[in-house]
Amino acid sequence: MDQRAFSSSIPLPSIFNPSPPTLPKSFPYPVDGPLPASRLQPGDIVYSCQQPSSYAISFDDGPGQLTDTLLDYLDDQDVKVTFFLNGNNWNCIYRPETQRLLKRAYKAQHQLAAHPWSHRDLETLTDDEIRAEMEKIETAFRQILGVVPRYMRPPYGEHSERVRRVLADMGYILVLWDVDLPFGGAAGPHDTKTATSTSTPNTLPLSSSLPPSSAKDGDNNHPMVPTLADLHSALHQEHLHQQQLALSVSSSSRWADAIHGVPHFTLDREGIFAGGDVHNPSSEWAVEYVQQIGLDVMPVGTCIGEDPRHWYKEIGEPTNLDAVPHTCSNL
Repeated sequence: MDQRAFSSSIPLPSIFNPSPPTLPKSFPYPVDGPLPASRLQPGDIVYSCQQPSSYAISFDDGPGQLTDTLLDYLDDQDVKVTFFLNGNNWNCIYRPETQRLLKRAYKAQHQLAAHPWSHRDLETLTDDEIRAEMEKIETAFRQILGVVPRYMRPPYGEHSERVRRVLADMGYILVLWDVDLPFGGAAGPHDTKTATSTSTPNTLPLSSSLPPSSAKDGDNNHPMVPTLADLHSALHQEHLHQQQLALSVSSSSRWADAIHGVPHFTLDREGIFAGGDVHNPSSEWAVEYVQQIGLDVMPVGTCIGEDPRHWYKEIGEPTNLDAVPHTCSNL
């Protein structure tokens, strides 16, 4: 096993293999047979894929990055990815429209994973505050989907031993990345830092933001999800930018450099790409480039060889809709 792919310096039990859950009818992933032992323990850090010719593309923040446009594109490409979701960042996870999109992504067999509730830097929080951030997003997942993710990504990639131990005690696997978005441009306000862990020295800065709509969310006064016109405009501008640079799969390009992990990695290994969010339309080019060079795009859990039953700490049925909040105002 690639020792850079997983890291577990915290003393932990020798195995984390919960009893096979009784799967509800709503569990969308194709699984069969006995539950295999998990390859991971709480507190482990995932850096790269383990399956041959695999590449995991993930989308962070939100829940504003979940749009019908993005999910339509992934459906058309028959591609499954991983979404790391906040609860109250850009908009509220409990908004009826967001709940609908969350359920759509889950039913489409994308992997849903956790980002802390409000995207706060965990290094700045006390242990109790870290637990509160994660418990809020756990509650939302449990109520809306009936599952609680086992995988999480710390904001900005920040994870000291203290933070990691708190998350390990909560049963979490930490997921970082090999490659971040390569194009120039101002990062979104929620991604103004780059991972500073010494375990990921090759990370490139997040960039090429899509300007948000001027509409405001009534719950937290954050920008709403950009409109379809915003997205089309940004995609057009990105296309013009690529034409101007004469980018192509066969030539040296920023995408090629990024996907290859320049200057530290080349494509003789699998990787995890921190793709972006609705503010960053370059994700389509990432999917297409990775496919054109012969790699298979898949969720993080699949690329490290984990059964989908191990993607979640809890698997059950969602809460009755009447009991689910429609606002984050009092949370």
